[in-house]
Amino acid sequence: MYFEKHAAGSEANVCVAAVRLGVSCGLITRLGMDEFGLYIYNWLRGEGVDVSHIKFDPERPTGIYFVQRNYPLPGISDVVYYRRGSAASALSPEDIDEEYIASARLFHTTGITLAISDSARETAKRGVEVARKNGVPVSFDVNYRRKLWRNADDAVRAFMDILRFVDILFLDENEADLLLGVSNPVDVFRELSSRFGIDRVVLKLGLRGSIINWKGKVVRVDAYRVPVKDPIGAGDAYAGVFLASILKGFNVEDAARRAAAAAAMVVMVRGDEENLPREEDLEKFLSGYGRQVDFR
Repeated sequence: MYFEKHAAGSEANVCVAAVRLGVSCGLITRLGMDEFGLYIYNWLRGEGVDVSHIKFDPERPTGIYFVQRNYPLPGISDVVYYRRGSAASALSPEDIDEEYIASARLFHTTGITLAISDSARETAKRGVEVARKNGVPVSFDVNYRRKLWRNADDAVRAFMDILRFVDILFLDENEADLLLGVSNPVDVFRELSSRFGIDRVVLKLGLRGSIINWKGKVVRVDAYRVPVKDPIGAGDAYAGVFLASILKGFNVEDAARRAAAAAAMVVMVRGDEENLPREEDLEKFLSGYGRQVDFR
């Protein structure tokens, strides 16, 4: 048995993915004034993420979690969370700087932030409200983590409260079934459009790829088959690269292919962010996948 330390966090992963593709990104969070917090802060700053809205909490620790890889099944990881009472769980709506969000091209958050505490949930809600008020598109990844919620009903209520503010939604089939009672892509897209007015949806299908409804245009992209070292982090890589690609002017199909490539690259190594690609990495992967290519 051995232990490795990795920096991670869903929104942080998305932010780093965007920055590596040349899209500026800032993170709003709290870290503990401890070695883990300093490690994450320095990682983000070193990647070029705007850390001006990260606060250090001297009273609470940085949240951590442990991953047991290839357990209980090959290719599957089990996660043990230690996030209760963490610095991030003390996020407050007062941490939301309206001017900062109003200056953005996109605001992104996830269901993990909604799960870690009531105050973090209210902070995320305040963020999406401010974004909507200022005409900033809101992106949301459901990211349902059963172990972080008291029960599924609490999660559904929290998600439903956020969905009315969302412009771009990421979810998988199980999350669609949890929220909407349907998982067929046609039904998922119809329900999200009719009930919430969401017409930009990325439905993740695991090894079968993804299917996207983008303002009525439906695109399906296959997953890339690669050797899997660690499946955690694929969804964040997909979301970060997809959003960054859209912001850079790529069409939705190309954005989805780039995102699928990034997800494949991330699962080939241990850790969430170690293999998040830069533009040259994506170019090599997409041009060389399926062929014997010497990258030296």
